[in-house]
Amino acid sequence: MPLPLDGIRVVDLSIGQQGPFATAMLADMGAEVVKVESPRFGDPGRGVELQPSGLSAFFLAHNRNKKSITVNLRRSEGQEIVYRLAKRSDVFVQSWVPGTVERLGLDYESIKQHNPQIIYASATSFGPQGPKAHLPAMDMVAQGAGGLMMANAGPEAREPIPVGPTVADQTGAFLLAWGIVVALYHRQRTGTGQKVDVSLLGGQITLQAWQITHFLLTGRLSYGASRPDRAPLFNYYRAQDGWLTIAIIDPRQWPLLCRIVGVEELAADPRFAETPARQENARQLIAILDERFAQRPRQHWLRLMEAEQIPCGPVNTYADLADDPQVRANDYIIEVDHPTLGKISMPGMAVRLSETPGQVHSPAPELGQHTEEVLLSLGYSWEEISRLRESRTIL
Repeated sequence: MPLPLDGIRVVDLSIGQQGPFATAMLADMGAEVVKVESPRFGDPGRGVELQPSGLSAFFLAHNRNKKSITVNLRRSEGQEIVYRLAKRSDVFVQSWVPGTVERLGLDYESIKQHNPQIIYASATSFGPQGPKAHLPAMDMVAQGAGGLMMANAGPEAREPIPVGPTVADQTGAFLLAWGIVVALYHRQRTGTGQKVDVSLLGGQITLQAWQITHFLLTGRLSYGASRPDRAPLFNYYRAQDGWLTIAIIDPRQWPLLCRIVGVEELAADPRFAETPARQENARQLIAILDERFAQRPRQHWLRLMEAEQIPCGPVNTYADLADDPQVRANDYIIEVDHPTLGKISMPGMAVRLSETPGQVHSPAPELGQHTEEVLLSLGYSWEEISRLRESRTIL
């Protein structure tokens, strides 16, 4: 059965995480993604936190289902290879510091000369305009510049607290993939290609849309990171054997929670009966719930709250996720065959389509693994490929 993006061809000049994971998402849904890498070093992501096997989990996670070719883009012959790829492709993705692609003749205006209908996607740091448009950034920089680190720390914090996982890069990847698909849909309707720009900074603003809106309207953070300062019913608590979360916004569930934890009398207590009162007396109520939840195992509480449709869940570690039956049932973690490591576990796809589900059909490629295959498909002869290798245009 054909996948949703079968027939879509993508030239991927991006490195790191934002661009590569966006193109991996397209590849999951059937797009042919040709990753163009430096013959000497490849994507720098290949060297991030190398495992004893010599492979990088970072690179494996962001580059599955792709083909890799090596091209020296500083040589005119290398640029010609990219032009040929662009001419036959639908999407061109790059994540280099502004100015680099212009110097190499790989900017939007140059690529558009070879394919006027191309969707040219730029994964940038701070956006295409403004005094920082030309500057590089990474996840930590974007978390700081986008306000997430201070919001995560709370209003009384003395220092910022970053989110551990690379949430800025990943958010940027989601938005970049979405922007590309929207542009493809527009081109299908009108025949017009265009440039798509998604930045790490813009992604952080989007990620915190309602919290930032709340602050702009009130001048206050919606909540802090400290437990005593949070809404008591939108919080996390320690049971006998682990942490759990509750997230109640429906006031009708407050009496149900009181009954479950054995404090029915608090349902009508003036200190806690209404949402504003509970927030005003948050520290008292959190202390009471702390004491109650600590008396029984986590699964006991989750079972009772789930029966009443109260939003709740465990606070999982990554080790917990690997064995979580809910995660496994939905293929959110899957098994993939790797040519040197054998079967490996990795995150699956979060988007499910009933008729044309995506698939992970290959792990991240070795550097330059598909160079000859791709060049032959572009019309290069074996003799020409040999000359390109002798001139160090390809690996």
